[in-house]
This record gives sequence, C-alpha cells and structure tokens, in this order.
Amino acid sequence: MIEAIVLTLGAAVGVMFLLQETLPALDWVQCWLLSITIITFSAYGYDKVISGTQATRVPERVLLTLAFTGGTLGAIAGMRFFHHKTSKESFLERFWLVVAAHIVVVAGWYIFLRSR
Repeated sequence: MIEAIVLTLGAAVGVMFLLQETLPALDWVQCWLLSITIITFSAYGYDKVISGTQATRVPERVLLTLAFTGGTLGAIAGMRFFHHKTSKESFLERFWLVVAAHIVVVAGWYIFLRSR
C-alpha cells in the first residue's frame, strides 16, 4: 500500500512540475491541486475498471490519501463519473471528513498563509 501512495504522489509531483513549466500563471499550490486532481480521478477510474477482475485493487486508504492531499475534486468527479464508491457508507463517512479537512486547509492557505 505504501508503494501505491508513493507512486501516485510521485506521479502528481511530476505532473505538478510539468504544469508549472507550461502554465506559469499558476502558483505552486494551484499546480499541485490540479495535478493531484488528475491523478486522483485516474486512480478512481482505474480501481473501477479492475473492480470485477482478479487484479490488485487500489486500497481505500490510498484513495482517501489522494483526496486528503488535494485531490478532492478529482475524487468527487471520479466517484460521479465512474459510479465508484458512491454507496459504501463506511468509505463515504471517511471521505466527507477528508473533504471537510481539505476545504479548511486550502481556505486557510489562501486566507492566512499565501503571501500577497
């Protein structure tokens, strides 16, 4: 599971640097949020595609970690688009707590910590 988290977050860092080079108007937080959103959406899609097979699934902890590290929009979009993890109550309870924490962190960053 740690390998999956490292792999996906590493991919998000790579996408973030690519975005910073191609979209210089975005600050590093915006590039991170965009990149982790793309990776999170992809992880939800991948997990849905392999859900009926013998392939190793993406652990819920990884999906929640991706959402917590900034991918909440990608997680919500992935849940809606792929109809994935939308009825599992134990997952949804933890997911919405993660979303609330993410909103507080991002709002706090832009209100209190971002240099003006």
